[in-house]
Amino acid sequence: MRADELVNDPSLDACVEVTLGPLQLADACDSSMFAEPLGITPADLLRLHMESDLALGEIRAEVVRADIAWQRHLGRWYAEGRAAVEAREPEVVLLARVLEGLRRQVLAPV
Repeated sequence: MRADELVNDPSLDACVEVTLGPLQLADACDSSMFAEPLGITPADLLRLHMESDLALGEIRAEVVRADIAWQRHLGRWYAEGRAAVEAREPEVVLLARVLEGLRRQVLAPV
């Protein structure tokens, strides 16, 4: 909360003051800019902590889903490539698909 929002807050004494670090890199200009200190109530601090935990949990779950999908694709490509090699007559189209899939995964942003 900004200082002007805390003026009429009945729990002003219960607020914790948070000061952030520089908003710019020190070498970007001669002087660093600092944000105003923020006042936050313990309840808001707890809510912020819980919401950030939920957001991080969702991010972790998405990473796990992406990893599972990648492992499935990799397993499928491995099985198709192995079958082609075991046939002793590798199918050019199949190997081209496997290589293209691997290229897309390597070039895809993480």
